[in-house]
Amino acid sequence: MSDELVDRLARAFRGGDMESFRFLVESLSRTLIAMAYRYTRNWETARDLTQDTWIRVYERIDRYDPGRPFANWLLTVHRNGCLNHLREGKARLEMTVAEMPEAAEAERPRGANPYSRLEQMEFMQRLRRAMEKLSEREQTIFSLVDIEHNGQNQAAEMLRIKPATLRATLHKARRKLARILRTSEDIS
Repeated sequence: MSDELVDRLARAFRGGDMESFRFLVESLSRTLIAMAYRYTRNWETARDLTQDTWIRVYERIDRYDPGRPFANWLLTVHRNGCLNHLREGKARLEMTVAEMPEAAEAERPRGANPYSRLEQMEFMQRLRRAMEKLSEREQTIFSLVDIEHNGQNQAAEMLRIKPATLRATLHKARRKLARILRTSEDIS
C-alpha cells in the first residue's frame, strides 16, 4: 500500500471514518507483528503488542498530525509500546540481530538456489555475531535502516534523534561491521 494511500486513510479515520481504520488495521498489522516479534521473539506477545498499538492509535488519533506521514507516527507509537513492554520487565530485549538468520530465511524467494540460501544464511550468522560487538545504539540504528529497510529520516524520527546524528552513527556502525567481517573472513 502506498504511503499516500495510508495517509489518506489515516486522515479519513481521524475524521471519523471507521472503515478506513479497519482497512489500516488489516493492511498494516502484519508489519507491526513482525516488528514486535523482533523485540520479543514470541509471536503471541507480538500479536498482543500490535493489538495494544491499534488500541492506542484508536484512542489517540487526534494526536496524529495529518501533515506528517502516518506510517512514521504509527511505527513510533508501536516501537514505544514494544520498548515499554520490555522496560516493564515483561520480556527480555531481543534485538533484531538475534532474528536475522530466521528473517533471511523467511524473506528468501521460493525456489532459490540452495547454495545461495546457505551462503546467505551463513553470512547472516556472521553478521549477527559481528553486530553483537556494536553498541546498543549502533545495533538499533543499523537494524532499523539496513535490516528493516526504514529510511534514514524515518528511523531518526522513530528514535527521536537528529538525522545527522543517525547518519554519523550508522556510518560508524557500518565501518565497524565491515572491519569485523573482513577480519573474520581472514580467519576462516
